[in-house]
Amino acid sequence: MKHRILLMVAAAAFLVGCGDPDIDITNSEYEEKIVVEGYLYPTKAVRNIKLTRNFELNTLVDPSEVILTPSNNKVVASINDAPLVFDSRTGTYFTDDFIPEYNKAYRLKVSAEIDGQELYTECETITPAEGFKVINKNLGTIKYREGDPVIEFNTSPGTDFYAFSYRAENATVENFIYDNPYVPDLKPEDIEEDFDDFLYQLDLMINVESDRDETIKHKLSGLDMWFYSDYTVIVYAGDQNFRDYTLTVKNVQEPDGNFVEPEFYFEGDGIGIFGSAITDEVKFNLVK
Repeated sequence: MKHRILLMVAAAAFLVGCGDPDIDITNSEYEEKIVVEGYLYPTKAVRNIKLTRNFELNTLVDPSEVILTPSNNKVVASINDAPLVFDSRTGTYFTDDFIPEYNKAYRLKVSAEIDGQELYTECETITPAEGFKVINKNLGTIKYREGDPVIEFNTSPGTDFYAFSYRAENATVENFIYDNPYVPDLKPEDIEEDFDDFLYQLDLMINVESDRDETIKHKLSGLDMWFYSDYTVIVYAGDQNFRDYTLTVKNVQEPDGNFVEPEFYFEGDGIGIFGSAITDEVKFNLVK
């Protein structure tokens, strides 16, 4: 199962302001960073660990220099001392030396050379405990805005964060829900311009009390469904790294103008996300 996470690591340095909402961040000092986007899923092979770099603002970026590779950047990477192997076809790293287990700590270590600088970073994730499982995996056919479709799932003990990634499988401009009650008077050209914003939706549950295995019900919202289409909802029971990164990565400026870093949990010269989650899926067909 291919897991698509709709949260991308920003490939620029995150900066700290001084309380001025009009601060010129182009004057801030640039520092080379190892940018990580990696997730572990218990019982599933370790794949798609992305190691890239940041760039100084207002510079021309050579796409061939974005991905960190063993040949160009002397990358040495491992998880719990199991070496990560570079896949030149996908531009990502993987290992077949182990399969992640439930409720276990995994430490990523990466060293790389960027612009002549020797950089190093570490980060640890603790995978969620066993228990999370979607109960009703196929909701069948659902009529738009009739009733309250519900996803039911069992929680993972100790995991208080659950994310719901909605994907319309056969979305087109033609089957967009133009008579939705949320954004009226949209035209096809409006949909084309912001198509991905409507296509991919993310919903969150936080601070879920799950000290024991229990059943949770989560209502589907019309704000997450913009097409008459078959849908797949990937549900994530995420660890603390996953949770805090998701909640902070888009909130990098406070009301007083201060720029703040998202929660990265990396030691040394790293930014981004190294987290873990248990996943499951729900499918349904949304009709008029």
